[in-house]
Amino acid sequence: MTALTPSPDAVIRLRGHVGFAQAMRASTAAAVRLYRGDRILNALLSDRARALFPHVALYLHFVGERDGELGLTVGAMKEMCARLDLCSGGRCEAMLALMRAAGMVASASNLDRRRRPLVPTDRLIALHRERWGVQFDAMTSVIPAAVAYRAALNDPAFVKSFVLELGRRFIAGVRVLDGAPELGPFAERTAGMVILFSLAQGGEPDRPFPPDGPVPLSINGLATRFSVSRKHVLTLLRDAQEQGLLARGNDAITIQPRGREAVERMLATMFLYMAECAEVALQAADAERRATDAAVSLSAWQRV
Repeated sequence: MTALTPSPDAVIRLRGHVGFAQAMRASTAAAVRLYRGDRILNALLSDRARALFPHVALYLHFVGERDGELGLTVGAMKEMCARLDLCSGGRCEAMLALMRAAGMVASASNLDRRRRPLVPTDRLIALHRERWGVQFDAMTSVIPAAVAYRAALNDPAFVKSFVLELGRRFIAGVRVLDGAPELGPFAERTAGMVILFSLAQGGEPDRPFPPDGPVPLSINGLATRFSVSRKHVLTLLRDAQEQGLLARGNDAITIQPRGREAVERMLATMFLYMAECAEVALQAADAERRATDAAVSLSAWQRV
C-alpha cells in the first residue's frame, strides 16, 4: 500500500535540490499575495481551520457525487468539522452562512428539505484552482511534473479526483505540519503563516531563502496588511521568539536556524504531498476518461 505521507528521505532530497530556494520564494510570495484578510472570517476560525473548511466542503460534495448522494449538507459538514476538530457546530453553521453570502456555496434542489443540501459554486472551485495553480507553478523548479498538474486543473475530472485524494489523506490523519510541528502556533493564529512568509520575503533576492540575516520589521505594516491588531502581531512574534524561531531587534527581525529549517521542511512536505495527490488524480481522471470513451464506443456500436 502506498504511504500516505511523503517519506523523510524524499523531504531531505527535495530540500537539497538546487531549485528549492526558488520554489520556496515563489510559494510563499503567492501565499502572501492571495491572502484575504477578512475580519469576520478571522473572528470565526483560526487560519488552519479557515483554510481547511472550504476543502472539506468540496470533499463532501465530490464524495456525494461519486456515491450518488447529496454529500454537502449542514449536518454532514458539522459532523466532519467535529471529527477533524476544526470548529464547533455553531461556528460551522456561521461559516457556511458566510460562504453562501459570498457566493461560494448555494442551495441545491432537493425534495427532502430536512437535509438542506448545498453545492459548491464555480466561484469556490475557481478560487481553489487559483490557489493550487500558483503552488504548482512554484513547484516546477523542483518537480517538473507540476507543469502537467497545473494544466490538469482545467479538467473537472482531475479537480474532483484531486480533492478526493487530498481529503482522503487528511481524514486519515495526514497533516503538512507533521513535517514541521514547530510552526503549529503560526498556523493556529490569524494570519500567522502569511506574517511569517511576509517576513521571509523581506530578504534580498540574491541571498539565501529563508533569509539568514536580519530583515526589516514594521509592526504597523504587518497589522495593516493582514487586517490584525498590533497586539496580535506583537504576541505572535514574542511567542515565536520564545520558541527560538525568531530573534527580534528594534526595526528588524531574524529568522533563526530552527525557524528556517522548519519552513523548509514544511514547504518540502507540502510540495511532495500535493504532487503525490496530483499523480493519483491524473491516473484517476485518465481512467475515468477511458471508461467514458469505452461506454460511448459501446453505445455507438450497439446503434449500428
